[in-house]
Amino acid sequence: MKVSVIIPVYNVSAYIERCIRSVLDQTWQALEVIVVDDCGNDNSMEVAGRVVQSHPRSAAVKFLGHERNRGLSAARNTGVAAASGEYVYFLDSDDYLPPDAIEQLARAAERERPDFVIGNFTIEGSGHSAPALRLPSGTLTGNDAILSSYVRKLWYVMACNKLTRRSFLTSQNITFYERMLHEDDPWTFQLACTAQKMTVVDRVTYVYYIHPGSITTALSRRNLEARVLTISLFYDYITASQERMNNRWIYLFFEHNKVLFFDFILYHDPENAFHYQSYQLFRQKSYIRPCKAIRRFHPGFKQAVLGLHYYLPLPLGYAYFKGIGLLKWVYYNRIRPALSRNTDASA
Repeated sequence: MKVSVIIPVYNVSAYIERCIRSVLDQTWQALEVIVVDDCGNDNSMEVAGRVVQSHPRSAAVKFLGHERNRGLSAARNTGVAAASGEYVYFLDSDDYLPPDAIEQLARAAERERPDFVIGNFTIEGSGHSAPALRLPSGTLTGNDAILSSYVRKLWYVMACNKLTRRSFLTSQNITFYERMLHEDDPWTFQLACTAQKMTVVDRVTYVYYIHPGSITTALSRRNLEARVLTISLFYDYITASQERMNNRWIYLFFEHNKVLFFDFILYHDPENAFHYQSYQLFRQKSYIRPCKAIRRFHPGFKQAVLGLHYYLPLPLGYAYFKGIGLLKWVYYNRIRPALSRNTDASA
């Protein structure tokens, strides 16, 4: 079974050799490696070319290039369009793989024939953490099991380290939205909404490297604006299908992410006007009346209380929604640490 590993390249000269060698040294033999040049301004592609040329598996590598810089999403889409493997796998060019990573995932794919296989990962670099895989090895069958596990954060958002059946992506028209940050969020959400079979390999099959220049490390205004765009993309995708609009897990996911993203904006951007604009959009993107949602989806007391803002006039709803966010910040950053210190002192 052939696996196509897709590696977008943009200004990663310090990391690209390690990345490509880790793929070419994989124990899995049926590999196609697609390196997509996204027109950076360093010598990343020269380094990549030297590494490939000197490696015994150089024939497995296909170099593609854009005429201009188009971003990570476009590079991944270009790679999928050119892939010939039964399964595709995304690898960011500053990360790398353990030697048997693809073999671990591909053997599970051969055995179970799922829509996608997900592995675990480890983090190197800065002190950042990321949500880990919280499922044991095995297979989930049926979309309800897959979607509910995603909404409960039992598996991670990032598109990397998922071995995904190429025909499934094509049939479901799952591609990356171009020219946006956090492109993994809508892609993985669509994957969770449509997959019928998912296999888990609870082994480390990916090394996620976070360096000072990573998008992950910065929460700029552009980064936060991307959260607002993501809510709009979620809304458009959900409302394109009555089945998705009637799904309890999707409703819970959507409303939870409004709160999560607004809190990000509230905590990391000082401008009240941007807070208000973001709240307006989040409030507008509602596809079911709150009282009807409570009867149909039974979101629970916490979600029902948060949802009260929909019943209030816009300025009051904003004040209520923001007030809850500020109270949460005070609790998690002031009250809980103080309680923890007091507990430790008395122990």
